[in-house]
Amino acid sequence: MQSIKQYLLDQYSTDQLQDIVNHGCSGGVNGLIYYTETTAFHDQFETEIWDMLYEDAEDQGLTIMQLIASFNGQKNVGSMEQLKNLLCWYAVESVARKIIEGEM
Repeated sequence: MQSIKQYLLDQYSTDQLQDIVNHGCSGGVNGLIYYTETTAFHDQFETEIWDMLYEDAEDQGLTIMQLIASFNGQKNVGSMEQLKNLLCWYAVESVARKIIEGEM
């Protein structure tokens, strides 16, 4: 099974990953713009995304819901599709940062 890290390394150059780190996904990341793309990404990597949420929440002394509530864009979540989009962008931005910073 492919990981988020491997997916990003296969799909994006180092410069593109740096752009994700600098500007986030809301600036438009090829292949992760439309809800059809971001929800498919979420569904493919759902377990890994929720494991990341758990670890990040634990590290910050928060619940998963408190962590999600802290995300930029969380005020625009009015459907499951929008939640999956938000979580996709969280995961992509987090893993891209770890790749660029040499943590992964």
